[in-house]
Amino acid sequence: MFIIGHRGAAGIAPENTLESIDMAKKNKANAIEIDIRVTKDNKPAVFHDESLLRMTGVSKQINELTMQELKKIKLVSGDKIPTLEEALERAGNTPLVIEGKGNDWAEPLSKVLNKHKGVKPMVISYNQRELLLFSSKRKNIETYAIEDHRAFEVMALAKRLGIDGVSLAFWLYNPLTYLHAKRLGLKLITSPINNRLTVKVFNLLYPQVQITTDYPNRFKNRKNKK
Repeated sequence: MFIIGHRGAAGIAPENTLESIDMAKKNKANAIEIDIRVTKDNKPAVFHDESLLRMTGVSKQINELTMQELKKIKLVSGDKIPTLEEALERAGNTPLVIEGKGNDWAEPLSKVLNKHKGVKPMVISYNQRELLLFSSKRKNIETYAIEDHRAFEVMALAKRLGIDGVSLAFWLYNPLTYLHAKRLGLKLITSPINNRLTVKVFNLLYPQVQITTDYPNRFKNRKNKK
């Protein structure tokens, strides 16, 4: 079983924070998923929403602020919003799964990773244009297209475009979907699953799917393997 901590370990620590990354590592997640959005000065911040409102109470958007301005704002939990560089440093040897949110993140992400040559995260996104742009710059890093509705369409597109895999909503998985992805040679990730029994059954049916969860602590004693 390959476990990916969602937004760090969002079920047990504030999402996308350094504390959340620490909790995912402490609970032996195989990889740690984080979200990035680009600031006004084209720097990747670790944050999920387009707006700061839900997490900070501030009615501003990420792309309206420079990184210096953003670092002055704290989450309602009291945590600071990390830079991608800070997240990479905190993750250490645990691989990151970086979800590019919105537009115009491929170039800034590539620039940061160029400074960390030994780091090879997985990069996932709904934005296939940005995925392809990123892949053209960093061909040695795996890319995954995210899809919540049309599994077979996105698999065909990924195969045609040379994308390495797909991240599908868990409700899209069935034996036909799974076998078709394997036939195409695509790697697989699922959207977050948090119920212990569901994860156990899912892993039995689809053993090659990398399972995302908000609660890596619930699965840390299992034998994790890709």
